[in-house]
Amino acid sequence: MKVTVITVCKNSEGAIENAIQSVLAQSHEDREYVVIDGGSTDRTLEIVQKYRRNIDVFVSEKDRGIYDAMNKGIRYATGEIVYFLNSDDALYDPHVIADAVGQFQIGAPLVVYGNIHLHDGAHEGIVKYDKVDKSFFLHNTICHQALFLKRALMEEIGLYDARYKVYADVDWLIKAFLRYPRSFRYYDRVICHYSYRGLSADAFHDKTYVLERMRILSKYFLKKKMELAVKRWLRLI
Repeated sequence: MKVTVITVCKNSEGAIENAIQSVLAQSHEDREYVVIDGGSTDRTLEIVQKYRRNIDVFVSEKDRGIYDAMNKGIRYATGEIVYFLNSDDALYDPHVIADAVGQFQIGAPLVVYGNIHLHDGAHEGIVKYDKVDKSFFLHNTICHQALFLKRALMEEIGLYDARYKVYADVDWLIKAFLRYPRSFRYYDRVICHYSYRGLSADAFHDKTYVLERMRILSKYFLKKKMELAVKRWLRLI
C-alpha cells in the first residue's frame, strides 16, 4: 500500500529537519512525501531544499492557517493511506509506517491509530488511546499524529473545515468515527514523538479556542452532556 506523508510548516527551522529525516528513514518504500510551507521567512526553505530530491511535492506560499495547508496536502496525495506529521514532531522509529500498513491488511479498517510519545521539554510520557468511544470525544481526542487514514475516507468525509483555527481535526474525526466506529483499529504501538508546545498547548488554555471546541461538540452531543463538558473545560483553564 502506498502511504502519503504530509508535513505542513511555517518558520520551523529548529525542528523540521528531524521530522524530514524520520520520514526518509522509514523502511516502507512505497510512500510519497508532501511538504506544504506557509511562506517561511527563516531557514526552513533552505533546510527543505537539502532533501528536495526525496520530497515528492513541495509547495511554499501563504495560506489561511494550518488546516488550509493540510487541505492542500490532501489534494496532492496519491497514496491509499494518508498520514500527517507536523514539522516539530517525528516518527517514533524506522518501521512505524510498515507496521501501520500491516494493520490495514487485517480486516480492512479505514483508520489505524496508535500511541504517542508526548514531550514538552520538561516532561514526557506515553499517551495511549486504547479506550475510544463516542463519549471519549467530549473531553479528549486522538492526537492527529497517532492516526493513519484511508484517503478514500477523507474523500468521503470531506476536507477539514478551515473556519476552525485549532480543532478542525476534532470536528473531522468525530464525523468519521460516528459514521464508521467499527472501522477504527487501535494498534498498541507508539507512532510518533509529539511535541506539546506552541499552538496545541496555548489552545488548551485559551478561552477563544475552548469555545471553538465547544461549538464543534455541540453538533454531536446532547445539551446536558455539553454543559458538563463546558464546566470541566472552564475549570481546567
